[in-house]
Amino acid sequence: MVGFFRLKSGALVDQRNTGEAIIRLMRSVGDESAGSEWAAFKADPKTWLFKAGYSYDGPGAGPNGEVPADVTLIPVCDTEDTMHVRIPWKGVLDVPHEVLDEPTYGAPGPNRFPVLLARYFMRKCR
Repeated sequence: MVGFFRLKSGALVDQRNTGEAIIRLMRSVGDESAGSEWAAFKADPKTWLFKAGYSYDGPGAGPNGEVPADVTLIPVCDTEDTMHVRIPWKGVLDVPHEVLDEPTYGAPGPNRFPVLLARYFMRKCR
């Protein structure tokens, strides 16, 4: 059974940094040049997610939340007129996860969106 990705830190500054990494990734989709976020993500999504501030919570996870070798991550990207619809694996119905109240996103302003994106990004994926 596949696990879930969670933010490693509850600190807003760390979550903002994660959100900013996601924004860089989104802006670089299709850029295969060395040093682009997309090239790094496409080459090794497990490492990119871990470095961006996520840990894996599931069977076989490493001691710091590393994704095990037997879990496959497949990068997909929405476009202006294409949206991927993800159908969860039926096994997640066996033991549904509790949904917790969402903590604050922090003060309004330019720092709020990256935090929101950091929390939403992997939730939408898994």
